[in-house]
Amino acid sequence: MMNFQKVLRKFILTSLLGYFNIIGTQIVWADTPVDPLIAEADSLYELRQYTESFRLYEQLFYEEQQASPAMLLKMAFIQESLNEYSEALYYLNEYYQATSDELAIEKMQELSAEHQLRGFEYTDYDLFYNLLRKYRYFIIFGVSALLLALLAYAAFRKPENQSRRYGLQLSMLVAIGLLFYVTNYSVGPSLAIIMNDYVPIMNGPSSGADVIYISEKGHRVRVEGEDDVWAKIEWNGETAYIRQGNLRPI
Repeated sequence: MMNFQKVLRKFILTSLLGYFNIIGTQIVWADTPVDPLIAEADSLYELRQYTESFRLYEQLFYEEQQASPAMLLKMAFIQESLNEYSEALYYLNEYYQATSDELAIEKMQELSAEHQLRGFEYTDYDLFYNLLRKYRYFIIFGVSALLLALLAYAAFRKPENQSRRYGLQLSMLVAIGLLFYVTNYSVGPSLAIIMNDYVPIMNGPSSGADVIYISEKGHRVRVEGEDDVWAKIEWNGETAYIRQGNLRPI
């Protein structure tokens, strides 16, 4: 029994050190100097060389996986000025997910109303899910720390009262369940924007199925699953299908 407690204590201490090392890494990452490519793209943007600056922003976004909120807004502005409103909506959505700025919702709804697009209604649930997405890793770290604290309490100071013991076990089960859900399942509904014009929306996952609607680009849809090259979506409250290549997840 004593050997088990020693092993458990060592595991807890090692895990705590790892947890704080991750947090420290995040802080150091936040202080990383500005990429020269961002500086070059920003300089081109200030000179109103929008096409050239957007090409660099795209490289940063897709190849180097870098994107600041200011950069996303600039990308949205450039695409809107080119009347590429589906692209503008995509980058505005990325900006909103990064900042939870409700002004981005207003802009997206303005664009969707102007082009008669569906799917950009926002509810309190959407706001809640976005906050969960934004702080997902902090939630994971926080629940992990709580679970380690509960394990430490159980290892170093075993509760003698039976009701406290049950309460501790229940708390640990809840923490494990929450941690499993957040790390293994996406938070909130899966959404995507239709990026092309004249896209057939079908009533089944087949080219021979009936066409429900010929869609313009820019509509936002809820994705419910996949079937080969087809995405199962919700359209006007009903199940429909669209080729996955016409969608960009958001």
